[in-house]
Amino acid sequence: MNNRKLNYIKYILPVLLLAMLAFVRPPADWLQKLKANLDTYRTQYAPEKVYLILDKPYYAPGQTIWLKGFVLDAASLHPSAKSNVLYVDLMNADNQPVEQLTLKAEKGKAAGDIQLPTDLSAGNYRLVAYTQWLRNFGEETFFNKEIKILGANTAATNTTGVAGKIDFQFFPEGGDLVEGLTSRVAFKAVNSSGGVAVNGSVFDDKGQKVVDFADAHLGMGGFELQPQAGRRYVAQVRTKEGKIGQYALPAAKPAGYTLRVDETNENTYWQISVAGKITQPESLVVTGISRDALHYSENIRIQPGHTFKFTVAKAKFPTGIVRFNLARANGEPLAERLIFADNQDDLNVTLTTDKKTYAGRDKVTMQLVAQDKKGRPVATDFALAITETELVKYHKNGLSLKAHLLLTSDLRGYVEQPGYYFAESNPSRKQALDYLLLTQGWRRFNWQETIAGTFPTIKYPNETDLSITGKLVTNKNKPVEGGEALLYLQDQHQAFITTETDQQGAFAFNGFDFTGTIDVVVQGTDADGRRDRLRVKMDEKNFVPQTPTFTVPNWTDGLLASTSKDFLLASNHQLASVDQNLNNYTLRGILLSAVEVKGEKDMVQPFQLHDKADVVIKRNELAIAPSGNIIESLQGRVAGLQVYRTGQNQFRARIRGQMNAPLYLLDGMPVSESTLSSISQFDVSRVEILKSAANSAIYGGRASGGVIALFTNRTNDEPAEVKPGTYIIIHQAKGYSKVREFYSPKYDGATPASNEPDLRTTLYWNPRVKTDAQGKATVTFYTADRTTTYQVLAEGISDDGQPGSGATTFGVNSKKGNS
Repeated sequence: MNNRKLNYIKYILPVLLLAMLAFVRPPADWLQKLKANLDTYRTQYAPEKVYLILDKPYYAPGQTIWLKGFVLDAASLHPSAKSNVLYVDLMNADNQPVEQLTLKAEKGKAAGDIQLPTDLSAGNYRLVAYTQWLRNFGEETFFNKEIKILGANTAATNTTGVAGKIDFQFFPEGGDLVEGLTSRVAFKAVNSSGGVAVNGSVFDDKGQKVVDFADAHLGMGGFELQPQAGRRYVAQVRTKEGKIGQYALPAAKPAGYTLRVDETNENTYWQISVAGKITQPESLVVTGISRDALHYSENIRIQPGHTFKFTVAKAKFPTGIVRFNLARANGEPLAERLIFADNQDDLNVTLTTDKKTYAGRDKVTMQLVAQDKKGRPVATDFALAITETELVKYHKNGLSLKAHLLLTSDLRGYVEQPGYYFAESNPSRKQALDYLLLTQGWRRFNWQETIAGTFPTIKYPNETDLSITGKLVTNKNKPVEGGEALLYLQDQHQAFITTETDQQGAFAFNGFDFTGTIDVVVQGTDADGRRDRLRVKMDEKNFVPQTPTFTVPNWTDGLLASTSKDFLLASNHQLASVDQNLNNYTLRGILLSAVEVKGEKDMVQPFQLHDKADVVIKRNELAIAPSGNIIESLQGRVAGLQVYRTGQNQFRARIRGQMNAPLYLLDGMPVSESTLSSISQFDVSRVEILKSAANSAIYGGRASGGVIALFTNRTNDEPAEVKPGTYIIIHQAKGYSKVREFYSPKYDGATPASNEPDLRTTLYWNPRVKTDAQGKATVTFYTADRTTTYQVLAEGISDDGQPGSGATTFGVNSKKGNS
């Protein structure tokens, strides 16, 4: 072996040994625990993400907010398996609910609408969307969206030059500055109106300038700094208005590590650099977590005075925020860095119309095509909103479904102009997004709690259907364990369901599926079948979301000066129609098929809610009616009760002085007047009549004409009198909110058309435009009367979690003009 080869081996051997020592097998204990805990959190706890799409960003009193909600698994963005019930609350500036919706989510999607009162005050309002399951993870995970209600006196607020106090903060990449190590330092300057454009310089404690800087986007930017031992640094910051402030940089640590992540030139890898000011070699672990899963881990060994660099493929991670962590071999966290992985895998959505310009009240045929990134058709559904460009102004960088699911829902606080970071045509968006992630806090989970296996406390059950819940307690408010609660519809006692109470006396009737409200009867017994001294307490769902801790600037203020008056004028002609929903329910009809409904043979004895009747007539006091109708038997028996014939064997009763018919009860259950004709008067043991408002008030508005209560002879003994409002009550259960269909008039000549001006600001809304197996969908609608341009926005997400959106415009040249 010659000397040249020997020298080469002597040179290369230490390098190879160093490389071999740099990458070693990761420590199995805490890494396996971290992975297992993340898997548990992701699959068993399965947090959700909720989002709302609206037909437009602001409204006038009397208009309708048309909306589509999404309930998705936070990790996969697939339809949530936890929740099929979505709550949407419209809150005013005092955090009082104006309207509260309960929507049925099918395959993670729900449609709804809010009819705004015509006398609603102008101002700022907030839409909040959440599920009961999401409450377990804190209200900061709720979806919040600010909207503005315009009024006659609405004026634009001139925010130009209104700065207020600036909050200026520094964020060293990875977390800390370390003496002698070069770091990227990000900064953010904001006030009450959002990001503030700034520039300035950094000086050391001797007054020497170190570096100049300027923000790149919305008050965010960065610079390089190598802090020297014993030195302190301060930044002089200037706004474009000339205001100057001084802000101290964080003190550098005498020892420690820095973590840096850069994008490589190929744009398919990240270069990760780890440097340490240390005296002894140390083994460290780098992990990469995204969507609540561990996608990358590597154990490295850092030598004193060396920077360890390696690359990580972006393809290892799904699209979204990636969290790189640097930790010691025992799991102690040292540094953290957020970065965004963009695999360019969202849906490609195109919208085309059969013409570019239409006449007034002309027919439009529009086609929507959805494809994945490989050009394959995607069958899913989209929310489609078509609005007037002159009267409805969208923020070009506003929140979108994609921006929320992939970005803002994983970050703490308010993100200004989130759409900017996904504008493909903007070359500076990637750098701006990097600065955002360097300066915005992570909200998904806590590192140390995840390693320790500390999970959220589950207080609220997931809802796959509607439930009616309450508690059975004694008259001393002690829970009744092992008792039974029984439920049936107020006017149908032939079918009922039962459930057992738990240790806290709580009971739940699950499996309901109905719209509107229904009156149900709930009664309770203890484990020995006793009912006296028991009380049924129903749960009233009166949860009110709290106001977010962060302030959301109202971006609409600068757009309303030229649109407010015309918008309000057009809103007076907004058209909508209501689908009538007749609540002729049966118990079987409002329960899912898996719920067992029991029959009348198991029914308990008749009951009464009232304490006192004005008149009580026993069986032996009733005259025999020739018609067999029990109402005829009451003729002449009660002062103030009028009975008259309405047909063959048909009679009607009225209490003198009452405008409405009385409420008829049969063994405590409301029945119709015609039903009584089929009841044998010999089966009636007594009749109780409530004429006074004081006695009949317990039955509510339906008893405004008084009450005639009949009790049948179901047992040989007279039924025992029971105290009302204790072990048996009538409860008004709330179902899903009624959902109306957007009314789009047909000007086809065959349908009668209104002569009123059609000035709709929302021309068309459809929350469920479904593409077929070829990825295509076609919709038709008619234009209105204004000469204008309409903007079309479509947003949706595939069943496998790929969001997508499309936009287009078309014009209308109407002969009627815009007056």
